[in-house]
Amino acid sequence: MSGVETPLPGPAGAEAAAIRRRIRRLVIAGAVAFVGIVVGLGGMAATIELAGAVVAEGRLVVSSSVKKVAHTAGGSVAEVAVADGDHVKAGQLLLRLDGTLAAANLAIVEKSLAEIAMRRVRLEAERDGAVALAFPPAILARAGEPAVKEQMAIETAQFASRLAAREGQKNQLKKKIVELQHQAAGIVAQRAAVVRQAELTREELAGLEALAAKTLVPKDRLSAVGRQAAQYEGQLGGLDADAGQVGAEIAQAELQVLQVDEEMRSEVAKQLGDDESKFNELSERLVAARDQLRKLDVRAPQDGIVYQLAVHVAGAVVAPGETILQVVPANDELVVEAHVAPGEVDRVHPGAEADLRFTSLGARTTPQFAGRVLSVSPDVVVDERTGAGYFVARVALPAEAAATLGPALVPGLPVEVFIASGERTVLAYLTKPLADQVAHAFRER
Repeated sequence: MSGVETPLPGPAGAEAAAIRRRIRRLVIAGAVAFVGIVVGLGGMAATIELAGAVVAEGRLVVSSSVKKVAHTAGGSVAEVAVADGDHVKAGQLLLRLDGTLAAANLAIVEKSLAEIAMRRVRLEAERDGAVALAFPPAILARAGEPAVKEQMAIETAQFASRLAAREGQKNQLKKKIVELQHQAAGIVAQRAAVVRQAELTREELAGLEALAAKTLVPKDRLSAVGRQAAQYEGQLGGLDADAGQVGAEIAQAELQVLQVDEEMRSEVAKQLGDDESKFNELSERLVAARDQLRKLDVRAPQDGIVYQLAVHVAGAVVAPGETILQVVPANDELVVEAHVAPGEVDRVHPGAEADLRFTSLGARTTPQFAGRVLSVSPDVVVDERTGAGYFVARVALPAEAAATLGPALVPGLPVEVFIASGERTVLAYLTKPLADQVAHAFRER
């Protein structure tokens, strides 16, 4: 069979040729229409521009900082003086913590300081050799306080007993010295008598020796007198030794008298030094205890509205450093704080227009207002709870919103934010993902 069509003879062939011509015209027309549509759509995609926007979740915040109120030490709540939404003035009482423990701690410190002060008076009197204890006016002014009165009596009695003990010890030593002095005087008198007897014996011995040379005295008589003279010399040596020993005992007793006061002064000096260290430490604790007692009253740091009150009844426990409540400035302007994804922050800049939608308000239609971006944070902020990062864009709230919504605008109110990011053609929207993929593919190794 040949590849060339053989035209049908007669009327049938003419009709078939006509059909083929019509089909050809339809195919050509369809192709032209398709090309026209493609070219038209491409032209529209390349010329028609669509407005772009960055969508972000936000919330209302005050333009200045909200003051968070906490307590450094914490404790049990004794009184709650405000409620959420209350308007407060700077310095106004917000709540009061239970001061039982703080007051007891302060009383202990004050009592310890008073004891040291009164003991110091006694120790200084002992050091200076006073015979009576005299308290200064600062202590006498508090003599009506039971604890102070009791401690004054204790120190006075201790001063008297210690003084009496020292005096008794010194009197015994002095009595011993007197006895030793009498003993020394007896030795001196006894020695004088022995010296006299020794002198007489020596004179007698000299006379007997002269007679013995002439054989007028028996030798045994001469020997007896000589032995007696030697005995007297021995007695003198013994008496001199006794006198030296008694003198040493007197000197030792006199030294002991001095040591009684010296040991007392040394003991007092050490006690005063220890008390000085304790006094300085307690003085610091006194300042801290008074400060703690003074800070039991938690007061408003500024004028504003109480917000997010964490405790509502007496007896609740506040942890150290825990935020008890926040004070929002009453007349401060509200702004929208929007969280912008890091991948879209390059399309957000100060001055950009933004649409604000308050979807959480129970209105029949969602309130929507036009705002303007005031600032964008210079660095990413990380949410400690979720770990997600975002940039903070602050958007001005128009006066129209405040006039329309009024009291419904409160800090923390959620807001949907649509930030205008410029215009791009439809073709740019369609080709950008493909271009990004191609660029990424050419950079892969």
